[in-house]
Amino acid sequence: MSRMLGRATLTIPASPSTAVIAEAVATSFAHEAGIPADGVERLQRAIRCLVNFSVEQSYGGDSGGDVEVSLELDSDGVVVDVHDWGKPFRRAGGPDGPLPAGLEDAEVIGENVRLINLANEGKRLTLHIATEHAITLSPVIDGAADAARASRSQSAEGIEIRDATIDDAEAISQLMYRGYGLGYVHADFYRPVWVEAAMKDGHVSSTVAYAGGELIGHHALLISGPREAAESGVAVVAREWRGLGLFDQMFECTVARAKALGIPAMFGQATTAHIYSQRSEFKSGYKPTALMLGAAPAAMAQAQGGDGAEPVGRGALLNSVLPLAVTPRMHVALPALYADVLQRIADNAGLEIVAPQGAVPLELSEEIVFFKEGLSANLFVSGGADPQRLERMLWSDDGRRAETLYADLDLTCDCEAALDTLRSQGFYLSGLVHAGRDGRDWLRLQRPQAQADLEQLHVEGDFAAWLLDTVLADRASVSAG
Repeated sequence: MSRMLGRATLTIPASPSTAVIAEAVATSFAHEAGIPADGVERLQRAIRCLVNFSVEQSYGGDSGGDVEVSLELDSDGVVVDVHDWGKPFRRAGGPDGPLPAGLEDAEVIGENVRLINLANEGKRLTLHIATEHAITLSPVIDGAADAARASRSQSAEGIEIRDATIDDAEAISQLMYRGYGLGYVHADFYRPVWVEAAMKDGHVSSTVAYAGGELIGHHALLISGPREAAESGVAVVAREWRGLGLFDQMFECTVARAKALGIPAMFGQATTAHIYSQRSEFKSGYKPTALMLGAAPAAMAQAQGGDGAEPVGRGALLNSVLPLAVTPRMHVALPALYADVLQRIADNAGLEIVAPQGAVPLELSEEIVFFKEGLSANLFVSGGADPQRLERMLWSDDGRRAETLYADLDLTCDCEAALDTLRSQGFYLSGLVHAGRDGRDWLRLQRPQAQADLEQLHVEGDFAAWLLDTVLADRASVSAG
């Protein structure tokens, strides 16, 4: 059995004692989660019903295969999944019609009871038990848990995956609510009118998955401008359809559409409160390029950590990129201080460094870009640094109220003077932003202005660990200076 962040999975050979073993595990899970007695009793009944159906109806009472039992807490209770590879049954439950004999008790004690046919990968019985519990959960971030659990199934009967249209807007908002409550960071996706408008003007391009007339999955591209990398995310899979590999299939559709749109790269930002979102991105080919300390508000970092502890400070995000160009290149002049670091980041991401030819600095306003949802802000520097201009930006209202400040330096131009000025103001390395503003590559610096949690920094893989160590060492060098 494996259990983490409110989840448990147990695989047992089918036999007359399978339900007894599964019930014992479920009972222990429920007690540790602080589920009240009524909820424990209903969970036990659900386990007996679903597991006995698999053993008796799917395997005919024989010891001819395995039964996989999964439990997962959500904000409203616990989801029960029972997966077997026995006799096939027609998809049933909910909009797919009545359940077969033997599952009557499941409809009495649970909700959203489904039998899902997985073709040559067997079938899943799933239901939801509504109950209180005492666990602070780590939410599913951008489909990460779905991707991590998609170990066996590659397809499911009757699922359509396609590009979204404005007619899908309301269903997308409702699915976001089902998957995240009202806690998702991109709050505009709860507003169908906004989703419609963003699709019309090209700022959002989504992939959707339908089973019959029901929207069960969503994955989006957030497009900033021409020649710029697009953020991928806003991914959610309905709980009863998780574990079928839908995230991977939607992701492939999104990548194909991004290439058709001429988008040079996709990027994602995964929490460092745990490694599961990072694993999902790395599995899809993303490479880490920047570590953004203090990027997530403290309350969000606490929820993502899932341990119920009081937040120590703002959490970090790991920025990763997936280049899409046939020959990904960076036309940059590397500043001496960070030349080796940026070269290593570029090599790891498969980006060829080419000297810029005739680059002209961008004309930028003195306004800082403030992000209300994250209480962070960005300032941009292209070409020569005017210390007075930087001073005005840092002391602006948005500069002072931002809990974390990021400074992006245009690498197509000489940024040595700006780099020296910003380091004297307490900024230190974050990393590389590929195909950022105006399609250029930028050196990102950072300066948390509220307490940042430097303890809960969990990263996946040797390269991300090196990047973490490099950022913290540069932070120490600025502090020492």
